[in-house]
Amino acid sequence: MIQTFGVLAEKYGEIYTVKMGSKKTVILTSKEAIQTVLSNDASNGRDRSGTFADRCWNKNLGIVTSEGELWEKSKIWTFKTLKELGFGKSFDIENFIRTASESLFSEIDNKMETCGSIGVGLLFNKSILAIMWQMIVGRLSREDEPLIDTLSEKGNKFAQSSLFGAGIVNVFPFLRFVFPNLLGYNMQMDFFNTCNKVAKDLFLESEARQKLKQSFEPATNLRDAFVQNCAREPKIFSCENFQLIFQDLLLASTDTTSSFMEAALLYLVSYQDVQEKIYREIMQICPDGSFLNFLDRKRMPYTQAFFLETHRKSRLAQNFVPRRALRDFKYKEYTIKKDTVIIPDIRLYYEDKNIWQDPGTFNPERFINSDGNL
Repeated sequence: MIQTFGVLAEKYGEIYTVKMGSKKTVILTSKEAIQTVLSNDASNGRDRSGTFADRCWNKNLGIVTSEGELWEKSKIWTFKTLKELGFGKSFDIENFIRTASESLFSEIDNKMETCGSIGVGLLFNKSILAIMWQMIVGRLSREDEPLIDTLSEKGNKFAQSSLFGAGIVNVFPFLRFVFPNLLGYNMQMDFFNTCNKVAKDLFLESEARQKLKQSFEPATNLRDAFVQNCAREPKIFSCENFQLIFQDLLLASTDTTSSFMEAALLYLVSYQDVQEKIYREIMQICPDGSFLNFLDRKRMPYTQAFFLETHRKSRLAQNFVPRRALRDFKYKEYTIKKDTVIIPDIRLYYEDKNIWQDPGTFNPERFINSDGNL
């Protein structure tokens, strides 16, 4: 289907309409069309159908599956609170990353000793999940480990499920009841249902603990901060909305971030010259082999360029989450009707020869200027 979008774009240009199942769908293919349409508030609706509907009980909840005031407030509050709690400051999250990295290195060493080799598929899931868990819950105790193991296992199965099937279910929702295993629907919903149960228990635990407190204490993690706002604005700060925000944050860590790290490792192995340049840059900063910190990034332009090129070339998300037009609106001479599904095809943007010279080549240097800076 992705290749078909490209063929149609060559024929019909930067914006065209297709019928996907019963849904009238607008495909955006140029940088200008994507930026202009997505920056219009009228495009901020959500296409809740199939798995997207079931994961949120077909309600306006969370960040990925919500729209309107609840979407705006949930998104702004979540990222603003994480920043206020210190997670937007590099040195505060550094210890989380270091602990998770040490655990990952230990796992790799153990597998190499026993097996002589290691599969990198889903290698990073648990470590990244542990970092996100600490950001949300504010702790990583021995009692939490079984929950993290369960979420990691379910997340791995989610990643292995048919993402192509998820696209089919979104277009033909009834098929999730006909071929739930073949289309990966059962695995995906198992992950979402597990997240919901864990999130509800965490919410109720925090709520009960705060009721026992004699005086107000500032929250030190996202969960407690969320619960403290329940009385002030119950529509936004409800248990159900916390469950969906928890889902969204964990999905970003177990799927998107982990897949990005796997892609980065693939390119390091595939391009030995790139690997050598990154190694030399690291050794210039930490010749003793100590851990790098966030401040070191400013002195590592080539490594940062490598990650940018990995993001461009791997295109982990070929398209953004589909949107829905909340009302009629125009882009240039085109009218996008209310309830039309909107899909930005970012693959074509990253392969546009007018934007990227030799887009098919993996070349981190494209992000570095003549002064050696990003």
